[in-house]
Amino acid sequence: MPSLSLSHRSAVLAVNGRFLSQATTGTQRYALELVTRLAARHGQRVVVHVPKGTHVPDEISGAAQVRESRATGQVFEQVVLPWLARRDLLLSLGGPAPVLARRQVATLHDASVFRHPETYSRGFRTWYRALYRVLARRAVRVLTVSMFSAGELESVLGLAPERVSVVPNGSDHVDRFTPSVPDLGGIEAHLTDGTPWVLCVGTFARHKNLVPALDALEEAGIRSVVVGARGGNRVFADAGPARWSHATFAGRLSDDELAWLYGAATALVFPSLYEGFGIPVVEAQRLGCPVVALRAGPTAEVAGEGAVLCDTSEPQQLVEAVRAIASDAARRSELVEAGQRNAARYTWAGSTDLLEQALAEAGWHP
Repeated sequence: MPSLSLSHRSAVLAVNGRFLSQATTGTQRYALELVTRLAARHGQRVVVHVPKGTHVPDEISGAAQVRESRATGQVFEQVVLPWLARRDLLLSLGGPAPVLARRQVATLHDASVFRHPETYSRGFRTWYRALYRVLARRAVRVLTVSMFSAGELESVLGLAPERVSVVPNGSDHVDRFTPSVPDLGGIEAHLTDGTPWVLCVGTFARHKNLVPALDALEEAGIRSVVVGARGGNRVFADAGPARWSHATFAGRLSDDELAWLYGAATALVFPSLYEGFGIPVVEAQRLGCPVVALRAGPTAEVAGEGAVLCDTSEPQQLVEAVRAIASDAARRSELVEAGQRNAARYTWAGSTDLLEQALAEAGWHP
């Protein structure tokens, strides 16, 4: 393992900024929120290395140093970046990380490529399994997003617990959102008429378990709006609108549109069987949307007392929970209040504090 102390020449923290060149998902959100706060706290002691042509938000470029490479993609991350950061501690927050970095804090969000290999193509899972194994050996410190995920990484990669730091997601980024009604082909007008309906946020990856949940909601006649499911109705060419006539597939929406859906939905139904964290849970809670989820993965840890948790083998329990929330105003109010209390535990400032502790343990002392 590399030494935990930095040389006297290492005056800065190098940051892997490849995430800034990618579409924003939960992983990129995590990196963006933390790097923005590190830049605000430490200014020029943070150097963000980015691929060619990357747009860097003003909040980062106005505080930290930004250095743009002439390389892009994997060449930037795996070949150029280790050389550029050779004298510094390198922080990678956005998923993949350079295996050749001499001294690095790497983030492994979950162990899904080991636990749910059927979700991924053979090439993808082969690369990521090899990447994770190398990073587990070479990184000075490993970050992850929940105690559950820490246990998973320790189990599948043999990581010693003292080398892993838990730095969870925050929820307060949603405070910046301004709810905006999405264009859902006209059905948005029916989402405020008092009829119960649910929001689902996720993809058709098998461990997200969306299909059984939609089947149960369809059988019960409960309308659903699904955000993020790649391909919309075309995902199942022969079973999309035919199979789920009560479901609307919204694809990718803006943060403001998603905030409106959280605010208007009867509940967020989160049927995932496996996550590193599950950021939609705390987003919904902070915005006052009751959460119905499965008792699986990190959900009980992350959701606290602010969610109805159902058995993984009983999709019908999701329906029963939604109906109970829709019919019992007092119960709904209790869930909303408990959810907001729980989400308040997760702030990006608090996560940045934990990140700084992990960086200090890795040898960075600005």
